[in-house]
Formats: sequence, C-alpha cells, structure tokens
Amino acid sequence: MPEPALSIRDLVFKYRAAELFELRLASLDLARGEQVLLAGGSGTGKSTLLQLIAGLMDPVGGSVQIAGRDIHALHGASRDRFRGTHVGMIFQTFNLLQGFTALENVLAALMFSDLASSQHRERAESLLRSLDMQRMHARVEELSVGQQQRVAVARAVACKPSLVLADEPTASLDPENAGAAMDLIQSTCRANGAALLCTSHDPAMRPKFSRVEALSELIAGGAR
Repeated sequence: MPEPALSIRDLVFKYRAAELFELRLASLDLARGEQVLLAGGSGTGKSTLLQLIAGLMDPVGGSVQIAGRDIHALHGASRDRFRGTHVGMIFQTFNLLQGFTALENVLAALMFSDLASSQHRERAESLLRSLDMQRMHARVEELSVGQQQRVAVARAVACKPSLVLADEPTASLDPENAGAAMDLIQSTCRANGAALLCTSHDPAMRPKFSRVEALSELIAGGAR
C-alpha cells in the first residue's frame, strides 16, 4: 500500500510576535491524489499550517511526512531539494520571478526535478500549452492576473510533486474567474497525480471538494 501524500501527527507550533500564537493539530492525512479543502477565516492559522507542511517554518513538536518522508528531519539544501521535488506551492500573490518570462518561471522550478535537463524545456512548454498559456515568452509582469495564475499552476506541478499546497489561490479573483481558476488547479493536479491541500475562506469553493475540513475543528489554540 503506497504511503499517503501527507501525514501529520501531533503538530505543535508557537511563536511570539505582538502576542502569543499557538497551533496544535493532532492528525491530518491526505491519500495519494486526494483533494481536500481547509476552510477557515482570516487569522485562523491556514497560511501558518501550509508553511509548516512545506518546511518553510519549523514546529516545536510533531511530524509532517510527505510521501513517507519527514520534511523536518531534513535540513538546509536537503530540505530545499526535497521540497522542490515533492511539494508544489500556489500562493495568493503567485510569487512569480519578476523580469522572467512565463516559460523561464516554470524552467526555474524544473531545476529541482529528477527529469533530465535536456527534457526541461519540453516539459515546461507542454505544461503551459495544456493550461492554454499562449504568451509563454512574455515577462510575467506583462501578463494578466489570470495568465499569471496559469503560470503559477504550471510551476507548482512541473516536478510532478506528491502534494500541491494552495494558499487562498482565488482570493484576488472575482467569483466567476475564481471558480474557473479552482477548476484549473484541481484538473491539473489530477492530471499530474498530485494530491491537493487548498485553503480558502470562500464558501463557494466548498462544493468543488468531496472532502472539506474546518480548520477550527482540526486545530486547537490560535492567536490570543
């Protein structure tokens, strides 16, 4: 039986900013290819949880296993490479490389891929074409918001990751475009065999997922 795409156990995170923030999550599992929506309002810890899963922040306790490997047991370049090959990320603000073309942004992600470098361009172009991204040689700052999101989706699945994390990926879009964007993210993850963990406070996203988890029921604690 294959390892789940994501397995979290007894995760604990704390930090002090203006006030104490504490997040505790006993367990969360995603099967290979499964798609889950984490619903919750602003300030409930959605982004913090995704950063912990991606290994961009470290917990004070517990484990986060991605495809059977504890990401927090890895350090430095080893963690970065593991993240690059096994975790795709779609941010609300996209975080694309400014001054680079759509194609170059996807090629940059493929630097972490196990795919032979001679095949990187073909993979990047194929992905962008599959997402109907025709302006692949335009710099990303010259693209519309919708086009930038297509680049972000292509970049997220370029290395055929086990898991894609999407942090409020439709928050900057109007309702009609938000629905289409989520359809695009979900279908692209399915086509590339990636599980999807998506956060959103938008009730309109709930019907698109067969499994919806309320973050407030998964975690204990919060800003206080």
